[in-house]
Order: sequence, then structure tokens, then C-alpha cells
Amino acid sequence: MTENKIYIKKILNNTMNETEKEKFHSEKLFSKVLEKQWDDAQDAVAKDKTDVNRIWAKIQRELWESKPVKTYEYYKIYSIAASILLLIGIGCFAWILSRNQSSNTMFVATSGIQNMQSILLPDGSQVQLGPGSKLVYPSEFDGKTREVQLEGQAFFDVAKDKSKPFVVKTKDMDVTALGTAFEVFSYEMENDIETVLLNGKVKVNLLHGNHKRQVILYPNDKLTLSRSDARISIDKVNATKYSDWRNLGILSFENEKLSMIIPRLEKWYGQKIFCQKDLANTYRFTFKVRNESLDRILYMLNNSSPIKYRKVGDNYELYLIN
Repeated sequence: MTENKIYIKKILNNTMNETEKEKFHSEKLFSKVLEKQWDDAQDAVAKDKTDVNRIWAKIQRELWESKPVKTYEYYKIYSIAASILLLIGIGCFAWILSRNQSSNTMFVATSGIQNMQSILLPDGSQVQLGPGSKLVYPSEFDGKTREVQLEGQAFFDVAKDKSKPFVVKTKDMDVTALGTAFEVFSYEMENDIETVLLNGKVKVNLLHGNHKRQVILYPNDKLTLSRSDARISIDKVNATKYSDWRNLGILSFENEKLSMIIPRLEKWYGQKIFCQKDLANTYRFTFKVRNESLDRILYMLNNSSPIKYRKVGDNYELYLIN
């Protein structure tokens, strides 16, 4: 056994002769001797700042190249070590993954036809979802911003936190606020998307196509973006009346174009209303929708203007008689 103490040195210096290699491999306890010598040499190796992995690899290479048939125990030692490292790695990955999943739990809130949904966000901000809408938000706002994703219509009353801007992300625009109240109207199938500011100040990043712009809105500003031609307009409105739906559970329109009214009626009733663009942009109406049927609303429009309507399958069409 004493003679074996010089084996590591000979392996590293490549001075082991064939007789010594044969004797070394025939020794039943050679792996234990080798492990003991390796363990005893760790301090010296550390002091010399030697590449431990390189040395160990050289020892393996010497043994494998000499007697591949008799390296079973050598492989066994390393297969055990590799298995342990693999289990540790899987455990660490699972732990990290579970932490990420728990810290990034996402909630999805939806509302149906003629239905509104109230949501209290983790930071204390309040959201009122309009009909046929969806809001995605995290269990906690743990980043540098408070981000939510909206498809549809929602009114946001944002809790103040100057260190963490509140961002409503839609397909074509991001609306950023610190502490304010505003409405976003952005349905996937509608041409126009809107933001109406009740109080405070918001920054709107328009992301539609190549027409990227940034706009600042002030109280009672209504921004409209047309998806078809990327046209942007900012109008002054009565933001309080504009968003009556959030408090009264009704739709309220005051001197609004049909182009603005029709999409909201469609979402409220869950039915499609066809209308030519020039007609929709010409006529304005003031009325409220409580529990009336869509037929009743269109009948009222018909009797207060030249606009006529007819049923087309399950949908409706507005038109003018020539």
C-alpha cells in the first residue's frame, strides 16, 4: 500500500511503466487508495492554485487508456457523483422555477354582455371593466412598473406611487400614469381605440405600425387612434359624463358621433351593427342606455334622425334612404 502513494505523482508526470500500471489496475482497492491520496492533496493543490479539474481529468485519461476493461469501479464513483450533481441541479432549477411562478402569478378578469366587473388591484388601484372586456394583471407588482394588459374597455382609478408608474398595455398603445383616473377603449376588432382622461396626467405611447408617437393628455382630453390610417385626434370632452357607465351601470352618450356610439352598443348587446363610415362620422346623438333592447335603441335613433335600420340575420344595419 505504501508503494501506491506515489501513483498520483507518476500519473501526473507520465512516468508510470507498464508493470506499475498492471499492478495498479490489479489492486482491488486501487480506487479507494486513489481517492484518499486525492483528498489528502487538496490543500497543496489549492495553495499552488492548480486547475483541479484538469488534474483529475488527466488521472482519468491515464487509467481509461491503460485498462478500459477494469475501470468499472472508477466509472461507478463518477456516475454516483454525476447523479448527485444532477439531482442537485434539478432541485435548484425546480426551486428557482417555483419561485418565479409564485412571484409571477397572473390573474385574468373578464366581463360578459351587458355586464361590468369591478377589480381591486394589488397596489390598491381600482378598475371597472366594461362589457365584453378582459384584464390581465399580476398577483403583485414587483418590478419597476405596475403593468396590466387590457382587451376591451376599462376605467382605471390609479393608486399614487411616483416610484412605480402604472402602465396599461394594449395592442396599439401603452398608457402610463402615476396617480390619475382615465378610461381606455381598445377592442381587438374595432378600428378606433381611445383614451379619455378624467384627472391627473397620462403619457400615451402609440405603437401602431410605423407611426410611433408619444402624446401627453390633460383632464377632459380624449385621444382617438384610427387603426386603418393611423390618424390621431385629440378632442375636449366631459370626461365625467363620458364614463358614466362605470358609476351608473349604464351607457351614456352626449353629442357623440355614431362612430363612437356603435362599437359600445355592439359590446353592450353582443351584436354587430353595420354602418357606412361617412354616415357614422356625420350624425351625433345624446341618449342613455339602461335596460332597453337594441331594437328599442335603434328605433329611437330612427325616429330622431334620417337614419333607418334593418335586421340582417342576427345583426343590424344602419342606412339612409336615398
